[in-house]
Amino acid sequence: MDLAPATTAAFDDLLAALTEIRDGYVQSAERFTDPLDVAEAYRYVAQALSAMSELFVEGDPDHPRLAVIVNPNRKLQGDNPDAIYHYARISGDRSYRISGVRHEECYTSFTIHGHSPDGAMAGPLLGDVNDTDLEVAADGSYSITFSAEEVEGNWLALHPDAHAVVVRSYYQREVSAQNDPAVHVTIDIEALDVDHPPPPLSDEVLAGRLREGVAWLRQATLGQTIPGQGMDIPFVAKEPNTLPPPFSFRDSGLPVPGAADIWYSMGPWDLADDEALVIAGTLPPCTFANVMLWNAHMQTLEYRNRTSSINQAQLALEDDGSFRIVVAVADPGVPNWLDTEGHRTGTVFWRLLLPEADPTPFTTEVVPLASLAG
Repeated sequence: MDLAPATTAAFDDLLAALTEIRDGYVQSAERFTDPLDVAEAYRYVAQALSAMSELFVEGDPDHPRLAVIVNPNRKLQGDNPDAIYHYARISGDRSYRISGVRHEECYTSFTIHGHSPDGAMAGPLLGDVNDTDLEVAADGSYSITFSAEEVEGNWLALHPDAHAVVVRSYYQREVSAQNDPAVHVTIDIEALDVDHPPPPLSDEVLAGRLREGVAWLRQATLGQTIPGQGMDIPFVAKEPNTLPPPFSFRDSGLPVPGAADIWYSMGPWDLADDEALVIAGTLPPCTFANVMLWNAHMQTLEYRNRTSSINQAQLALEDDGSFRIVVAVADPGVPNWLDTEGHRTGTVFWRLLLPEADPTPFTTEVVPLASLAG
């Protein structure tokens, strides 16, 4: 006799999903033709399973916990070496308080999201606030309440459809936050209208969490765009080795998949071993900016032992304040080299946070790698 029939059914669906993902994602010739991309796809699925367990299977809106989304060993959905992201499942019929202490963070934001019909981690943006709008004590401590009814102090209206909260903590440091074990976000969340411990785990509750996690697992793999079949997105280049003008979702009227305070620009690179992509431009005064390289699975390339990302604190500038960044498989012996880690193709991804003026477009040029040698 099955003593947990709902969970067994959900677990069976997980097994089915893994087969679908193996055949329709990892081994899809329509998606990947490079053995490196396929090997990394299997690794990505293993890391996604880890995220599914922590973010969804252990997610409890009545007793929430701010779980770290990504780290150097769990990369997914456009992770970032210069930021620490937290996620908690919440419910729109509850009230919550997030408390913390700001240390070296150059930016902190809180975004409330609804449920995503396709299973994505964060659905429609239902409200957001960043640290510039918060009352913060002299010692860096703060608290913010999320509720339907307004309260004194830091407060953000909680929409009835609220499903999750994402906290973004950004750092502009010479050593990226994810590479420094001393960097820690002091933060916690509590439900204000729940005064009892969680009941013993039930078949129905676990089954529901598993179903939500499996839906996300499918979306994070099978839901990824097949090359050449994606929708038009303003900040995504269609042609290899190009970058579109940076774009902000704030006031655009378009769905916001990320933070509304960020300007994005991304484009694919496709380089032979003897070629380099040179990216040049200037950055407006802004709270934060960085550029990084992703593989085919929206994962940053190796950044603990290689240089696959550069933030403003790490960026070498010319005398006139401009920069030149070089994307290549080998070190050309010039500043601002981004290491492709043996990938012929991938994605260049820019973030600019709260710029004081609209960012100007970046220029790109493919040149012989040997021509850059000093």
